[in-house]
Amino acid sequence: MKVLAINGSPRGEKGCTEKMLQPLLDGMRQAGAETETIYLANKKIHYCAGCLTCWTKTPGKCVFDDDMDFLMRKMVTADTIVFGTPLYYFTMSGLLKNFLDRTLPLALPFMEENENGVTANQGRYSEKPSKMILVSPCGFPEKKHFDALIATFKQIAQAGNSKYLGEILRPAAGMLAIDAMQPQLQSYYDLLKQAGQQLIINNVIDEKTHEALHQLFISPKDFLERTNKYFKSELDKIIL
Repeated sequence: MKVLAINGSPRGEKGCTEKMLQPLLDGMRQAGAETETIYLANKKIHYCAGCLTCWTKTPGKCVFDDDMDFLMRKMVTADTIVFGTPLYYFTMSGLLKNFLDRTLPLALPFMEENENGVTANQGRYSEKPSKMILVSPCGFPEKKHFDALIATFKQIAQAGNSKYLGEILRPAAGMLAIDAMQPQLQSYYDLLKQAGQQLIINNVIDEKTHEALHQLFISPKDFLERTNKYFKSELDKIIL
């Protein structure tokens, strides 16, 4: 089984998204999957111009000659795609949105009602990925901030006849980036590995693991106090 992880964080390998993705992928490899990670921050991807040339003049081929042709070939040969993105303004990062916009050549212009009862474009390739999962950290302490992001990826799966395997979300994720916190976070990373194994073996994260993955690291009250204290100390360093 081939798993393709798309890291849509502008921080690439240094971000909190990566801290979540790699243990998950470790678990997938332990269960027998072949994995690869694409870092959008390192790729040249022009924005979609909406010209529809990839439908009407050069079918399946975009007018922009950049990294997307290579990346789309990776997508159509993957069995599962893991979309990783930090939560930016209650949705995905601009990098990931730009990437998804540019996957238009993977679709045909013809519309139909698909197996999910959704009117959508027909797929250009039969090898289109059949499974997907969402991984996302955010700076706020409540899980409800992810609602719009989850809805977006569920809709993408429905329109693409993909099986949505669920999401792994991490509110108050900033501590993932703190070096001193890493020993205390090991149990969390172990849960991510466990989730990766379950996704490959069973196509689902079991309820117990899913619940443990979404336990708060810190109470919202303590989170607010510590976060505000940190930023105040940083601003106090500025010499006006």
